[in-house]
Amino acid sequence: MKSRWRISRSGGVKFVTVSVDAFDVRSDAKNARRQATLTRLKLLEREGDPSLTALTRIAAFIAGTHAAAIHVFDDSYQHRVAAVDAPLGRHPREDAMCHLVVDDEQHIVCEDATRDPRFSHSSFVQGDEPVRCYVSVPLRMADATVIGTLCAWDTRAGAISAEQLARLDDLAEQVASMMQFTRIVADLGDVAVHDPLTGAINRLLLDDRLASAFARQIRRGGRVLVAVLDIDHFKRINDTYGHDAGDRVLIAIAQRLRVSMRNEDTVARLGGDEFAIIAEITPDGIDAEHLIDRIEQALAPPIAFGGSEQRVHVSVGAAFAQPGDDVRTAMSRADEIMYARKTAARDGR
Repeated sequence: MKSRWRISRSGGVKFVTVSVDAFDVRSDAKNARRQATLTRLKLLEREGDPSLTALTRIAAFIAGTHAAAIHVFDDSYQHRVAAVDAPLGRHPREDAMCHLVVDDEQHIVCEDATRDPRFSHSSFVQGDEPVRCYVSVPLRMADATVIGTLCAWDTRAGAISAEQLARLDDLAEQVASMMQFTRIVADLGDVAVHDPLTGAINRLLLDDRLASAFARQIRRGGRVLVAVLDIDHFKRINDTYGHDAGDRVLIAIAQRLRVSMRNEDTVARLGGDEFAIIAEITPDGIDAEHLIDRIEQALAPPIAFGGSEQRVHVSVGAAFAQPGDDVRTAMSRADEIMYARKTAARDGR
């Protein structure tokens, strides 16, 4: 493809022909690298990731705005994978304000986006609550590929200082590093992400599994059930019968949980005597009550330790993730229910 430009020099006019084929090739190469990075890091499966969500809260605080988000881009869509005060999901790429940051690989700071001609194409600057104060910085990977943005915005006009922008740039580096580090950890395999005693996954991978379940819920519907389990009087077992007996109990609980759950469900050991379960509930599949009944039935029989079979009591709290939850919020809700049940049992209620 050729483009003809007119250039004036010393009062004269000179025509030159400039090839833009090289620019197209570079742009295609960047898009290909971006797509390959999204696939390699599995970033589209990170919606609701608790660590990324925490960083968006920091971004909103730095910018002094009510909302912030982390976006990644493919050829067709902007994918909001983490946010504060904004819904997760995807949006057409060309309508998104942040696609300009990705394409130009430079930050944008705007005091009032409704008056900026760069955003006249976007539905985000229209309606009853348009985006006005807006700042967006690129997410640059280790190989310099820009895969998305860290942005903050408000429905009120407002200025972003040079110091605020510098701190958002620092935060964007942390976001990019976290995205890459999480994938490296996952790639290390079973040794890194499984509890060596029980074989259940550990806390490191649990956040990633729950974030993936949230992402599938957004795409396919259904609900995500989170359950937290705590072994009652576990310290007494260790103190009375020894740590070998405690290990036998932990191994037995983990095995029974895995047998009672479906292949697609997740069983994790949180540490000590606590376990967690993630189950995706679809309209055409098993319901939550049936699944919890199966868990309780699996845990009911006695466990052999200390020279005899003894009944071990386990407190279980379960809750559905709610719209807008991040992983920590969902886990905390189930944890509160579990401790309420434990307290009620201790009080004889």
